[in-house]
Amino acid sequence: MINRLHSWLHRPENGWDPVPLGYANEYGAHEWSAGVQGALLDDLEKRVGGFSGKQVLDLGGGPGHYSVAFAQRGAVVTWFDVSKNYRDFVQQKAREAQVKVEFSLGYMDDSFRILNRQFDLVFNRICWNYCMNDSSFAGVVHSLVRPGGWAFIDTNHSGVGRETASLASHARTWLNDTFGLKVGHPYPPRGRVERLFRRYPLGELIAEYPPRNDRVLLQKLETAS
Repeated sequence: MINRLHSWLHRPENGWDPVPLGYANEYGAHEWSAGVQGALLDDLEKRVGGFSGKQVLDLGGGPGHYSVAFAQRGAVVTWFDVSKNYRDFVQQKAREAQVKVEFSLGYMDDSFRILNRQFDLVFNRICWNYCMNDSSFAGVVHSLVRPGGWAFIDTNHSGVGRETASLASHARTWLNDTFGLKVGHPYPPRGRVERLFRRYPLGELIAEYPPRNDRVLLQKLETAS
């Protein structure tokens, strides 16, 4: 509820931006320098049956290196994020790459209401924690995927950085881990993302658990509404 109240008072369409311009440019340059995971894109492209003409949503797209990479492979890409500064950064990168990307501003939790359509692939990488509520956001992601389509989520989990976290951060993490109450942007506890999506009718779900991340790849059931 606290995060939702914050979102009512801080509206990106009214000029509010949580990401300072300098940070957006610095982090954006870092991510572009690091590049995208080609093997991941290859796997996703195979699963959706080729990116050419497919609708791809980069949800929480940030610096947009994956948005542009999807577009370079022929996808019809929508970048969605709360930050105008990131949007401006990615627009320049898309122009330089000579690809078309659609841009939409808003909170991730509001993305289905704003976009009002479904996608062949919903891609959410290292930004799940910025949702307002883990449980309801899983429903938003599921709603954004067309029947037979795919979603990919890669998120840090709540054990990351715990050794050096402040007392306030520990409290926020404990509230989210224990009661599902989010104040700010704590990472989800290990395994929660997979468990949340298993509530929905799925054709397939693959979960991987490297040391710092939870990675979930799922296909929405073909006949799901």
